Amino acid sequence: MRIWHASAVTEDQTDSLGHMNVRFYMERVERANLVLMAELGLERTALKARGLRLSKVDSYCKYHREQFPGATLNVLGGVLDAADDSVRAFYEVRNPAQDVHAASFIVEYALVDVTTRERLPLPDEALRLAEKLRTPLPDYGAPRSITLDPPRLDLSFAEIAARVGDGGGSMMGARMERQVEPEFCDPQGWLRPGEDLMHGPRQRARMRAEGHEPGPVVNLTADGRRFGWAWMETRALVFQTPRAGDRLRSIGADIALGGKTRQSRRWVFNLTTGRLAATDDLVGVCLDLDARRAIDIPPDVRRQLASVYVPEFA
Repeated sequence: MRIWHASAVTEDQTDSLGHMNVRFYMERVERANLVLMAELGLERTALKARGLRLSKVDSYCKYHREQFPGATLNVLGGVLDAADDSVRAFYEVRNPAQDVHAASFIVEYALVDVTTRERLPLPDEALRLAEKLRTPLPDYGAPRSITLDPPRLDLSFAEIAARVGDGGGSMMGARMERQVEPEFCDPQGWLRPGEDLMHGPRQRARMRAEGHEPGPVVNLTADGRRFGWAWMETRALVFQTPRAGDRLRSIGADIALGGKTRQSRRWVFNLTTGRLAATDDLVGVCLDLDARRAIDIPPDVRRQLASVYVPEFA
């Protein structure tokens, strides 16, 4: 696999758990992906001139090893497959000094019309060039807990809400609602790429003003040990891009519970269209923040999680 990007971890990329926050892994992969797509003839500026763009529709991430300020990370990768209207790629974030895998990603991008968001077939030349950049999926990059199968799509917000209540015990938080502001949309009125469906810039600024710093929450066990939920795997699927003025509502719950881990899902519904817009899955491990090791989920926490445990909705 080729190296597509390299950069060092900085202090401002760490979070409340003391390690590089997960979003900075994805930022590195996004930069690497821009270079790889350009190699396929799908350079962003050229596509824009033709009224096209690549839209991320599926991203799976697995985190292997914590990374800290000062580490230099390389992003390697290649094409897993390219056909019809999308291309799937594999990326590995690697610490060459430690000779360890830091994280691995499987991402899928669809070629879409910027005005209608209709998916379009990839150019023949892109398919030809993709063959030269093919790479097999390594064993360490394969999913561990999260399946790459489609999630249940027949659920409604009302059905989930009736089952989980206010979702207060969920890793994904309670219900959230927002209206998509026009200033955060592209000239065609669609929510801009990279914008969080539920946490827009205004809401993030309001949370900071109220003293809620970004990053995982630090908790205490009954005997006073500090712990938090460290993300081990994530998957984000986008089924529909919202438009300016659309009202979005999300709800979260846990769909799997292990001895030391939990898998949570957030469903994002577009109330304007009546459709499911996206799902986000997280697998978190209960991490002792002082010993830097996984611990069993404390009994009181497990009882709380049981109230929003809905494996039938997976």
